[in-house]
Amino acid sequence: MSPTPPKSPVPLIGVRDAEEPSGRVLLERVSLGVKLAEDGMFDVSADLLDDTHLRLRRHPVARSAPVLPAVLVNLGLSQILCGRFSQARDHLAEARALSREHSLELLGLVAVQNLGCLDLARGDIPSALTTFLGLAHRLPRERREALHVDLAEALLAEGMVEEAARTLADGPWSHGRSAQASTLLVEAKLCLLRGDRFRSVELARRVRGAFGRGSLWHGLATRLERTASRRAPSPVGSARTSLEIRLPLAAASPPPPLAAAHRVLDALEAAVRAPVGRGAPVPGPWLTGAAGDAHVARAGLECALAAGDPATALEWTELDRFADMPRTRVPDVLTDRYRAALARGQGNRASIHALRWERTRRRAALAGAPVAVPPAEPVAGRLLERLGDRAFLRLTRSGQEAVALVAAAGRVHARPLGPLPRVARALARLTLPRPLPGTAEPPVHGLLAPVLPLIGERPLVAAADTCLGDPPWGALPDLRGRPVTVVPDARFWLRRSSRPLRALDRVLLAAPGEPPGALAEATALASVRPGALLLTGENARCEDVLAALGTSDLAHLAGHGRVPERAPMLSSVGMSDGPLLACDLSGPASAPEVVVLSACWTGRLRDLSGAPLGFAGALLGAGTRMVVACPAPVRDAGTGAAMLAFHRDLAAGVPVPEAVAARLGNLGFSCLGA
Repeated sequence: MSPTPPKSPVPLIGVRDAEEPSGRVLLERVSLGVKLAEDGMFDVSADLLDDTHLRLRRHPVARSAPVLPAVLVNLGLSQILCGRFSQARDHLAEARALSREHSLELLGLVAVQNLGCLDLARGDIPSALTTFLGLAHRLPRERREALHVDLAEALLAEGMVEEAARTLADGPWSHGRSAQASTLLVEAKLCLLRGDRFRSVELARRVRGAFGRGSLWHGLATRLERTASRRAPSPVGSARTSLEIRLPLAAASPPPPLAAAHRVLDALEAAVRAPVGRGAPVPGPWLTGAAGDAHVARAGLECALAAGDPATALEWTELDRFADMPRTRVPDVLTDRYRAALARGQGNRASIHALRWERTRRRAALAGAPVAVPPAEPVAGRLLERLGDRAFLRLTRSGQEAVALVAAAGRVHARPLGPLPRVARALARLTLPRPLPGTAEPPVHGLLAPVLPLIGERPLVAAADTCLGDPPWGALPDLRGRPVTVVPDARFWLRRSSRPLRALDRVLLAAPGEPPGALAEATALASVRPGALLLTGENARCEDVLAALGTSDLAHLAGHGRVPERAPMLSSVGMSDGPLLACDLSGPASAPEVVVLSACWTGRLRDLSGAPLGFAGALLGAGTRMVVACPAPVRDAGTGAAMLAFHRDLAAGVPVPEAVAARLGNLGFSCLGA
C-alpha cells in the first residue's frame, strides 16, 4: 500500500492555483499529492489529486499516455485510505482500462493491486488475497514491499498470524530494514500479536516521531502504542485486543471474519459472567462464522482453564481441526519446473519455483468453493470412552504458558509445563541434526514430568498445537519405550480408530540407488517380506511407485527427503527419476493402510495454518491409517538395522505403535495417525 510517484517529479516549494495552469504546474501538483500521501495526509492528497486530474483531462499534457492513469492510480489509493470507496473504485477501474488501452503493464498491475487494497478495506478478504497472490511474481522489485505489506494485512484479517509474519519477512527491503510507515506499522502489529510488546512500541514510536499529528500514520501509530501499553483484564479482553490489531489499516469497519469473531466473544463473555455459569461454554453451532478463529478459540480455552474446567478446555483445542487437504489443482508446468530445478541441482531456483507453486495453489484454493466445516460436536466424552487403557495428551498454550491436557481413566486434567518459548525451543531443538556449537543439550529431561503421574504406564495418543511444532515424540526422554500414536487432534483419532487395521498382506518396498543406505535397506527388508513388490535402483520410478501405492497395504519408501520451507506440498522422497512429491499423492485410487518413510524431515503433520503438511499429512489426508516417519534428519548409522527389526515385529503381529516404540522411537521416528 504505497503511492506510485511519477517518473520525473519536479520539486515544488509553493504552488498557486490558476484558471489555466501550465502542464508543469499540474505535474507539480501531482508530485505534491503523492508526497502528501506518503506523509499520511490522505484527505488533502485526495482533494488535490481529484482537482488536478479533472484539470488534466482538459490539458494537452494528458496526451502522454502514462499521465492520466498514473494520477488515477494515486488518487484511488488516497481515496481508499480516507474512506471514499466508491470514488476510488471508479478511478482505479478507469486507470486499469487506460493502462490496458495504452499497453502500460506496470501501471495496470499497480491499479489491480490498489483494487485489492479496496477489497481489503471493504472487508472482502478472499478477493484481496486472490489479487495479491496473483501479483506476487509480476511486480518489479521496487513495488514488492507494498505488495508484501498488503498481503500480510489480508492474512492478519483472516487470523493467519504466522503466515503474515513470514510474508512480511520475505519482503525485498532494500537495505535490510524498511522505512515505509505502513511496513513498520504492520510489523508492529505482528510483534504485538506474537507477544513482543517492547518491539511493537518501539516501531510505533518510530512512526509517530516521523509524522505530524495530522497524518494518518501518526494516528495509527499512537493508537497501536496505546493498545500495546494496556493489559487486557481477561481472556476475552485479550482476544478483543487481538481482533482490533488484526483490523486492516484502511478498514472502515471490521470485515466479516472479524465481525463474526467479535459477536462470538460477546456471547462467550456473557456466558462466563452469567450467575449460573461455570466458566466457558462448550463450543458448538453458536460459533457460526468464527469457529476457525484462533484468538476466539484461545479465549474459550483460557476461560475454561481459569474456571478449572479442563474438559471444556479440551473441547476448545479441538477447534484447531485437521481438515482433509483440498485437491487444489496447480498447473503441471509449475510442478515440472520445480522438479527440473531439483534434478539439475539448482537449489535457489528450485526455491523460487516452490514459492510460485505455493502461491498459485493458495490462489486457486481461495478461488474455489469454501470448504464447509460442520459445527463442532463435543469430543471429550467420546474420547474418554474410546481410550480404554490409553491416555490422550494435548500440548497447548494459555497466554505465554505451555499447558498439557491429559485425558485418562475417565477424567481430563490440566497441568502447566512452563513458559511457552522455553518449551517450544526445547521441542524444536530435538529436530536439529546435532546440537549447535556452544549450546547445551536440549532441556527436555523432565519436560513432561508434571503429567507422568496422570499417564502412568499407559500407551499414549498425543497431539500438539502448531506453535509447538512436530517433535519426535519417541525421542523425548520421558516417553522412550512407550507406544505413542501422534495425531493432529482427538477428533481425528476418534474418526480413524473406529475400525480395526486391515491385514498388511500386500507390501511395497521402494528405494532408488541413492543414498546407498536406502537401497541396502529395501533389499534387506525383502528377506522379511518375501512376497513384496520390490522397486529398487532404476526401477524405483515415480510413476511406478505411485501406481503401486494404490494397490498396497504396507509401503516402505526409502530415499532422500526434502521439505521446501514455504511449499510443504512439494515435500518429496527422492526416486530414481526425480522426487516423488506430496502433491502427487492424490493420484492413487486408494491409500495404503501403513506407510513407512525412511527419509529425512517427512514426519510432520501440518503447517502453521493447520492444513495437512508434506508427505505424512498428504498421506493421512488421502486415507492412510498410519505413517511411520521422522520430523528430523534420519541417521545413516543404525537406521537400516532398526528398520529390519521393526518389520520383523510387524510380520510377527506386533501393533505398529509398539513396534515403533521398541525399534525406532530412539532414532526420532513417530507413529502418525490412528
